Amino acid sequence: MKKILIVLVVLAISFNAYAKKQKAPDVIRVDSGTGIASMGLVFDASYDPRTDNILPGHKILSVAITNNSINILKMDALKDEWQVVDYKGGNHTAINDLRKQAPDMYINLPEKLRHLVAYPEMIQVGDTKVIDLIFKDSVNLEAFRMVKFMNSDKKVKLEINAKD
Repeated sequence: MKKILIVLVVLAISFNAYAKKQKAPDVIRVDSGTGIASMGLVFDASYDPRTDNILPGHKILSVAITNNSINILKMDALKDEWQVVDYKGGNHTAINDLRKQAPDMYINLPEKLRHLVAYPEMIQVGDTKVIDLIFKDSVNLEAFRMVKFMNSDKKVKLEINAKD
């Protein structure tokens, strides 16, 4: 009887630990330009059509992140996920790091432009970084609704509503 009880307790603990690992990330919704008090972060997203075709055949959506927390925000170009929701509600995945995701395009860029579009490894406390998200020219960014960001370090999904 004790053996059965021990086995059941071990199985219950194992199942609970597995269920916690499989938990979907929390989703935090915020308007562009406003802060997330619980994280100490401020996000602002904007599109400027004057940047179209700086990278041939592509458009750039800029996202500024200000870190007002007491911790460094770690970024990972391969694991972080960025998407934009266009005015029709369509989701479009961004290229966030040309060096890793489009090396042929990256090699052909001037050195100064390479530096400008580089994906940061971290955002220091009190610092603001601008991340240039790159989309194919066919994506209409004029009236985008939202930017979605999944930070691999924080395991949180952010939905940043565009300014009206």
